[in-house]
Amino acid sequence: MSTTIALLLVHLHLLLCGHGAAAVAATATPPPLPILPVPSYAQLQWQLSEMALFIHFGPNTFTDSEWGSGHADPAVFAPSALDAGQWARVAAEGGFGRVVLTAKHHDGFCLWPSALTDYSVAASPWRGGAGDVVGELSAAARAEGIGLGLYLSPWDRHEPVYGDTVAYNEHYMGQMTELLTRYGDVEEVWLDGAKGDDMYMDYMFDAWFALIHQLQRRVVIFSDAGPDTRWVGDEAGIAGRTCWSPFNKTVVTIGHIIPDVLILRDVY
Repeated sequence: MSTTIALLLVHLHLLLCGHGAAAVAATATPPPLPILPVPSYAQLQWQLSEMALFIHFGPNTFTDSEWGSGHADPAVFAPSALDAGQWARVAAEGGFGRVVLTAKHHDGFCLWPSALTDYSVAASPWRGGAGDVVGELSAAARAEGIGLGLYLSPWDRHEPVYGDTVAYNEHYMGQMTELLTRYGDVEEVWLDGAKGDDMYMDYMFDAWFALIHQLQRRVVIFSDAGPDTRWVGDEAGIAGRTCWSPFNKTVVTIGHIIPDVLILRDVY
């Protein structure tokens, strides 16, 4: 091999090594620090799912009322052809990432056989008292590959201990425990600050939140003021032209929303 050719090969080798080193250096550049706050895994999955189908079904469906009194006979809950599989199929075919079911609304009627009340599907004629709407929808959602969310109303117009702060908070957390330990993964829990005007009631939200996150690691808690997700704007779906996800929770409390905060201002 001539000296000229050998020198050319050495030069080419050095060029390739230099190019490789530059490529390694470029790929080894660390990413910039994130701009806080960074969403949790559950919050990111909630954003990516884009749409959820909310199902409000219960005695109100049969009494044609929005807020039940808590005194309707459980026998009014008697669907003749309930098919939770059809609900889940419609949701999946419509592109919804999850379904959210009202497991208990303000009337206190539970769509699962709760051991903590006599006011549930177990007291109705549906499925001979052996039915479980939450259980059927949970299985159907899992079969369709979509997530499950549940709403458990803090206000309970049937429960006798409602108004006794300690007793009712224990009751509520007991029912939440039933829901979050019997039906597999629950991706979203809805609650609010609804309460009656005729008695004082203090909801121990921090204890509720801690319990929910303890029982379901990938859950997001949705309310008008968080702590994980919230309305985009207000309950009517009206939002400001700019609506930021980061939210200053010190200026609002659940059930006592300042419209100017959620709609008209950018909140950090």
